[in-house]
Amino acid sequence: MTIENCDLETLKNIKKFNEIYLNDDEVQIWEKLDNGCYIGTLGYSIENIYVLQSLLQSFAEQYGEEIDYDAAKEELNLYQDRGKLFIYFDQNMKPVSMNGCIYNEDNISVDFKSDNKSNPSSLYFYGLSTLHEFRGRGACTELVKYASLYAYYNNFDFVYARTDLKDSNSESIMKKAGLEICTFDDQIIAEWVDVTDTKGDYRLHMWMPLSKGLYTKPKKDAYLADLNTREINNKSRQLKKVI
Repeated sequence: MTIENCDLETLKNIKKFNEIYLNDDEVQIWEKLDNGCYIGTLGYSIENIYVLQSLLQSFAEQYGEEIDYDAAKEELNLYQDRGKLFIYFDQNMKPVSMNGCIYNEDNISVDFKSDNKSNPSSLYFYGLSTLHEFRGRGACTELVKYASLYAYYNNFDFVYARTDLKDSNSESIMKKAGLEICTFDDQIIAEWVDVTDTKGDYRLHMWMPLSKGLYTKPKKDAYLADLNTREINNKSRQLKKVI
């Protein structure tokens, strides 16, 4: 997005979201919402490692992953180096929800293509989580929408996220924010993910283009799944031979 011929509101948003992009403060509040809650960002600090570790416990509950101090430290470093950690604070300024975003993350199953350029830029919603007692109040939806605006005003070409292929807790959140399932020939582009040494499952990706002329194709390691039943097409591995 360029500033030529922009109205004052657009210029204001460009300035604000550019400022967020450059900011690496330990804690910074950017918006106060109508319900008295806040949206802000967290930078790297020892204290924020513990905050992130607490917010990531939903992953431990759902997938059986161990989220210890070192894992939280590594993830916070990731956001500091090539992303942004958006936080939803309640009315008492307690961090209750997060949307950790990564810039230009490689995708092993979906090939995001452009009519005009070979490598469109992306913002990946890598870590979306809410404390158990605060779920169902719209925090994640607000964070996804806010991060999408952040991507738009910082000239990213699209945003995307990965969810469970079946019984997803976040698919409806993404749909509310305008994201759609990545498909090819009216089938879902899916992938297999090893969660632990003994456990894994299928995932899908959802995306929202922010520039014109973008489309999706499966990569050679992708699976295809039926849009209605979500069952994996047994012939989908033949993609390796044709793509």
